[in-house]
Formats: sequence, C-alpha cells, structure tokens
Amino acid sequence: MEKVQWIRGPWGSEINSELYFRVYDPFNKRFGLDKALTFKSAGLLKGEVSLGIRFLMAVRKALEDGVQRAIFFESDVVLREDFLARLKGILDTECEWDYISLGEGVGTRPSDKDGTSYFSETRLYKPPHDFVFRCTDSMVFRRSFLEKLSQTFIPFREIIDWELNIQMLAHKGVSLWADPPIVEPGSGRWRSLSLLPS
Repeated sequence: MEKVQWIRGPWGSEINSELYFRVYDPFNKRFGLDKALTFKSAGLLKGEVSLGIRFLMAVRKALEDGVQRAIFFESDVVLREDFLARLKGILDTECEWDYISLGEGVGTRPSDKDGTSYFSETRLYKPPHDFVFRCTDSMVFRRSFLEKLSQTFIPFREIIDWELNIQMLAHKGVSLWADPPIVEPGSGRWRSLSLLPS
C-alpha cells in the first residue's frame, strides 16, 4: 500500500436542496433502466446522498493521483490481523477483475466456497449473481473501471451499493469476492453505531 488518504465530503446535515437534486435523481433512466431497484430510490436520506458524493470524491482523487488500483473503506471497518498478507495474496492473483469485494457485507458469502473456514486461505470467487455489491465497506477497483464510473455516476438514482450494481452491469465490469473475508463493517457487526438505517 503506497498511500492512505481520508476523503472528507459533505455530511448529510450539510447538504442543501440544490446539491441534493444536482447529484441525485430518483427518475433517472440511465442505461435504459425504467424501474427502480429498491424502494429507497424514491427518496434517499441526505446521509445516503452524502455517501454517494463522498465516494465519487474519493474516485476522482484516486484518478487524479494516477493510481492503478484503489481500495475504498468506509470509516468503521475492522481489518483482520493478517489483512496485509491476505490482501497481497489477493492482488497477486493473476486474473481479470475490475472490482473485488473484501468483506462479506450482510453475511453474503460465495456459494462455491467449498466449506472454507475463516482460517482458510483467502481466494477469489465469481459472485453467484449479477448484483455483486454485498456492501460498500471495503472495495478494490482498477483504474480503468473508475474512469468509466466517474463519467456516469452522477446523477445517481439508488443508494450507493445498488447504484454501483447498476454501474457494474452497465460497464460490463468483472467482479470477484474475496473469501474468507478480510474486512468487517463495524456498524454491521455492532462494533460501532450508525445513524443510517440498514
């Protein structure tokens, strides 16, 4: 890992109506998508809109810095003790990918993981369906995908994980899941509190 950067964007309480509707459009029909994927898309909370804004800010910063691979963490993640060694193994794997999920999100694990335990070697698996974003707590992206995403992310229509599903499908990205996971979302495991509803 070459550099760690904190991205500080607007909190939900700092978002006014003009910014809210500049970045979020519940009626957006990009990529020919007529219907919403989630009930939440009809009216995102300002905190949910702020997550999308801050994610895009981090994407643009990674592109500006010229990185070829970028890891995105939410602020409450918990890393395994052997995180760096397992991450190196993942990134040294020779295969095609645009996005790798490092955590299991809401308890979703690959269906073909052969009964692996938490202590097994972390390997990469093809997700069992097209909606590949289990959570956005810990993600690795290649620059080539971030370049595409940066052009089409705004205005978004869904909460961030579902918006990223739309983006991945639209850009025909290759997604993989790391298992056993090497990151946990702190608020998802009750290690920290969140004001955003699950």
